[in-house]
Amino acid sequence: MTTTPDREPTLADIAQQLSDLQRELESSRQDLKSEVQRWDERFFQFQRDNLTTARTIIITAGSVVILSPVLQAFAPAIQTVVSRLAGVDAVQ
Repeated sequence: MTTTPDREPTLADIAQQLSDLQRELESSRQDLKSEVQRWDERFFQFQRDNLTTARTIIITAGSVVILSPVLQAFAPAIQTVVSRLAGVDAVQ
């Protein structure tokens, strides 16, 4: 601003100040818009990660529930095979 202590600001001075403020406001809007986009992307990535984790937990739990009786039925046979491969006598 070109004002001095002994003179009042002119219309040109005020127009320049308004122009500067407008540029700062536009810059702030762009910064805010960019930050909101970054936060949106982080949020949606977090949601995708949570969905993947939830699916993994559900699939793992379902597999355990479904395969548990099967593994339990085959446990003696599996124990015998592993014991033979390890060279240890199977405990009966």
